[in-house]
Amino acid sequence: MDIEKVLSKLTVEEKATLLLDGGGLKTAAIREKGIPSLIMTDGTSGVRIMEPSDDDLHDAVFSDAINSSFDTPEALEKTRKATCYPSGASLACSFNPELAHEIGSAIAEECKHYHVGLLYGPGLNTRRTPFDGRGFEYYSEDPVLAGDMAAGMVSGLQDSGVGACVKHFVCNNSNYERTIYDNLVTERGLREIYLAAFERAVKKSHPAAIMASYNKLNGKQTCENKALLTDLVRGEWGFDGVMMSDCGAVKDHLASFSAGLDWEMGFSRLAIEKLTKAVEEGSYPEKELDDKCRKVLKLTDRYCRDGKEDPEVDWNRHHALAVKAAAECIVLLRNEDQILPLSGGGNVLVLGSWAKSPVFQGTGCAIVRAQQADQPLSEIRSLAKECGMAVDYLPGYEDPKTVDEDLIREACGRAASADRVIIFAGAMLPPETDDYNRSNIDIEKGQEALIEAVSKVNHNVIVVLCTCESVAMPWIDDVKAVLSCWYCGEGFGKAAAQILFGKAYPGGKLAVTMPVNMEDAPGYLHFPGDAKKNLYEEGHFVGYRYYDRKKVTPLFPFGYGLSFTEFEYSDLKVELGGDESDTVFGKKKGLVSCTIKNVGKRTGSEVVQLYIGDPSAELQRPVRELKGFCKVCLQPGESKKVSFDITERDLAYWHPEFSAWIIDSGLFRFEVGSSSRDIRLAEEVMVEGNRPAFTHYTTDSHFLDVFKDPHAEKVLFKYFKKWGFVGGDAFTPHVRGRLITAFWGIQQYLDLIVPYQTARIGEAEIQKMIDEMNEG
Repeated sequence: MDIEKVLSKLTVEEKATLLLDGGGLKTAAIREKGIPSLIMTDGTSGVRIMEPSDDDLHDAVFSDAINSSFDTPEALEKTRKATCYPSGASLACSFNPELAHEIGSAIAEECKHYHVGLLYGPGLNTRRTPFDGRGFEYYSEDPVLAGDMAAGMVSGLQDSGVGACVKHFVCNNSNYERTIYDNLVTERGLREIYLAAFERAVKKSHPAAIMASYNKLNGKQTCENKALLTDLVRGEWGFDGVMMSDCGAVKDHLASFSAGLDWEMGFSRLAIEKLTKAVEEGSYPEKELDDKCRKVLKLTDRYCRDGKEDPEVDWNRHHALAVKAAAECIVLLRNEDQILPLSGGGNVLVLGSWAKSPVFQGTGCAIVRAQQADQPLSEIRSLAKECGMAVDYLPGYEDPKTVDEDLIREACGRAASADRVIIFAGAMLPPETDDYNRSNIDIEKGQEALIEAVSKVNHNVIVVLCTCESVAMPWIDDVKAVLSCWYCGEGFGKAAAQILFGKAYPGGKLAVTMPVNMEDAPGYLHFPGDAKKNLYEEGHFVGYRYYDRKKVTPLFPFGYGLSFTEFEYSDLKVELGGDESDTVFGKKKGLVSCTIKNVGKRTGSEVVQLYIGDPSAELQRPVRELKGFCKVCLQPGESKKVSFDITERDLAYWHPEFSAWIIDSGLFRFEVGSSSRDIRLAEEVMVEGNRPAFTHYTTDSHFLDVFKDPHAEKVLFKYFKKWGFVGGDAFTPHVRGRLITAFWGIQQYLDLIVPYQTARIGEAEIQKMIDEMNEG
């Protein structure tokens, strides 16, 4: 497409039309002017696309719109089949961006098969609490893990010719009155956590689009926030793609486009009319309209499928990938007496209707009509037969939310004579309404009652959990093993069976911290908020940062996951040296390395995690923060050296006073471990910081700040000597100490301590001194 030529032929109204949804998640086509339509679709764990309709979506009537849904049986019948891969919450447990890339590439092939050019995903919001109903779509509580997993997914999609749209930007962490609530977040919390994951993905993988969220952020709708959409994302991060809105997230069309929005999801005749009128009247520059059209046309030209072959999909190969991915994501939380993997003869009792009808994905716009879904029970029976093990089954519950005493009694009777019992349980999502949050973190009541009853009559109980988010486990000490599968896609049944019988090894680590009780979780006191405001009172202490700083013991820590083998860590080296061209923090680029060895008897994978702590920083920092991770698979006796590059950013924190990333000089603690609470190796290293002198003094600045800056101290002494307050060549230790401990600002101190002299000196003279400090 010759974009400039096409643009020159468009009327103002046609240009405005290009910035609005063309109806049904696609850009507007103006075919007589050479502009095709780019088809877009959900979702975060696979392709969700409806069958094409002959109806003009612009003419939809009220009754059709109000009855629309994504996941009713009727809606699913109209949805094309695709491969359902692990949800974001599950996929992040793989700690494997290469797996995310492979899945992204496979999803791209399915998109192209259905003529789709852009996918609404991955979901990149921080999993701040376990109460968010959409938490299953997102990766992690940690921005390094979330950003790297998202970058892998984006690259997989775009390397295969389909655009990616990361979402929902930013702080879309609650789904209660989501378009109204104002999320109040500190500057450090934003920079170090919520923005950092998006920044990492944008800089590493250059997504085609970013989707702005529904919510307000610190008093302003995100779609109308120029500081976010333009100054930060484009100015600081260098993003050059399309900034789009979530569906219906725009409240003030002109304000949003002026702030930096390029494309509005959801067709709005009103928006086109307002934008056209504003340009024609001169209140909105046509140059800005043209710039936005260029971005949309460039996106359309690159990813539109018109004129391109829609490839056939090897659905069996994609399903095999879904199985492989699920196995790599499943986390082994408990394995007492090495009950797993199952072996030998005997009999196994499988309990729970979810063993026959598994829950393996979320709901709403993230739902995928799976091509095929493996049934856990049949897969267990198949593998049990290979090792001479008998398998029996009872439902235990029909409605998982309801305690059925008769079914539990029957299950207990059969369990008493079973060698081992496998119970399928978990947590379902609430209905997707405008209160799409969880009210608790329990598993379903009928399932919890079944676990508690059966574990009293059989001491070899294995629980397989399918959960949307973290769950409480008051029964954890009464069972022998727990597999946490989250929502791990259509391959869940086969993958879970393979791990139970040792045909695959558990490869997952927790991407979030699991609390003992819901009251322990960050944000508990203010979630989802009051008076239309949601206070993020924990600031930048999110997830394990919160638990570590408050010394709260979680049920399971971030990064935790057991294996069928054992690993030994050794030879930690921290070297602040490297590439001459990349000098940071007064030294060269750093490198951290260690050796990992499989000292057990089985093949297995381990996620080596690098954490850095800065206990001597001026402002409060977390005890430790993840700065790198590496997944390695080792045969028994095999060892491997693992290395991590360290950059200036890895050591820095956001300092609101400077509006910059700052490193304070001091001893930093470099830690390598198997989880955030299982540190195997540690070394303290002196780091030279990059902290600037205070760049702006006022009459309210404190002497403590002045004495951190040699130039400012010199100016202060000069004027104090001029005014007759001190003598000699420098402040004496006594005077210096008294000034440092004074709690007033400079002007207040002089007014209170030497009022007559201060009146004689005058405010202009004091301001002159302040100006000289700033000149330095």
